[in-house]
Amino acid sequence: MARTRRLLQALVAGALVAPSAGAQVLATAPAVDRLPNGLTVVTAPTEHPGIVAYFTLVRTGSRDETEPHRSGFAHFFEHMMFRGTRTLSAEAYEHRMQSFGADNNAYTTEDFTLYTITIPARSLDALAAVEGDRFRNLFYQRPAFQTESRAVLGEYNKNSASPVHQLWETLSELAFTRHTYGHTTMGYLADIQAMPTLYDYSRQFFQRFYRPDNCTLIVVGDVQRQHVLDLARQHYGAWSGRRAPTNAPAEPEQTAPRSRALAWEGTSPPRMLLGYRVPPFDLATRDSAALEVLHALAFSESSDLYQRLVVREERLLRIESWAGELHRDSGLFTVEATLKPEATFDEVERAVTEELARIGRGETPPERLREVASNLRYRMPMEAQTPSGVANLIARFLAVTGEVDGYERYHRGLAEVTPEDVARVARTVLTPARRTVVTLSPADHAPEGAVRVGPNRPAQAAPRRTP
Repeated sequence: MARTRRLLQALVAGALVAPSAGAQVLATAPAVDRLPNGLTVVTAPTEHPGIVAYFTLVRTGSRDETEPHRSGFAHFFEHMMFRGTRTLSAEAYEHRMQSFGADNNAYTTEDFTLYTITIPARSLDALAAVEGDRFRNLFYQRPAFQTESRAVLGEYNKNSASPVHQLWETLSELAFTRHTYGHTTMGYLADIQAMPTLYDYSRQFFQRFYRPDNCTLIVVGDVQRQHVLDLARQHYGAWSGRRAPTNAPAEPEQTAPRSRALAWEGTSPPRMLLGYRVPPFDLATRDSAALEVLHALAFSESSDLYQRLVVREERLLRIESWAGELHRDSGLFTVEATLKPEATFDEVERAVTEELARIGRGETPPERLREVASNLRYRMPMEAQTPSGVANLIARFLAVTGEVDGYERYHRGLAEVTPEDVARVARTVLTPARRTVVTLSPADHAPEGAVRVGPNRPAQAAPRRTP
């Protein structure tokens, strides 16, 4: 239930056997069916006897929270969807999940919400009945709504006690002046505080976005396509309605660096985030794949920069980045560094800038690039070794691209990345003009003018913009 799930993208240690350019991520392509009401059903039989992953993808995330003072509701419904229906209370729902032997969870990102259940195959029929009821007939009354909204506020308060959370929150707020990526999936504090008064709005939110044409049922493992389709028709066929349109505000191009300093009123080593504005995730070009290759070249544990700053010179406790986060709109390529006390933010920023400039000049040996791309391609099928891994892979790419086989197209795209592609995106995308930097220092060592934050003092207390 965190801001997002970050992809594990460091290179696999040791020698790996690189897949061929034509190798597939999944041995068999999933079957795709669509019910008359718009619900998409994806079935992927795998050789995992007795296990089924039953995931429901809702293509709504914090990106869709475009109304003033209504941030945080996509994440809020991740909570409310466990509150039961008219025929099955929250307690009874939880009891049923336990009786099924289910591993039941969910998470929300900027672009989607994913409900994840893994069960013994023998429980599939009974689970489909319960889940169909949950998504068609979610029901909760005002007291339960208010209780859960206070729980969400408690979650926010707990998260805001972390310096890392406040760094990310500040980076989002500073890097985006109009787009809804400017608030985290948790939402603005003032909006969360107001949630208990918005019961009627919450019902409207559910009716707008929890519609069959906005959802995909992904069933993976010891299953048969026709049986899954029959269950979907039986338990979801009566679901009706259409997703309400949302138009996330266009974010203006960033043409100059931005920065903000935070002074942490607590115990923490110095930290910094660097966010570079990057284009939306795109399968039609090689840019997104090239950025992921660049991420591994520049910031994995085997990279020159990591080895110098963390291992040999011991200036940093760690440095890492997340190029592989998929976003429907222009997002951020982020680099996070945790400094030793004697290191400075300026030297880290300078080292990152110089490394990106070196890559942009095309100084990476071609064999090194091929090794990195091969390892990244190897990781994708390795992440799909379980039914839940397969379902999660399908869901992430489908949510952002709208294509069930998006992961296969991306896998092929990684094999097509050239040294020129990597140099080009380093030179034209990861530039200082497109960079936003947020630093966090212990309060007694913070620069003049730093915003004071701490475990009991969030960086933002109210919405700064009206989308």
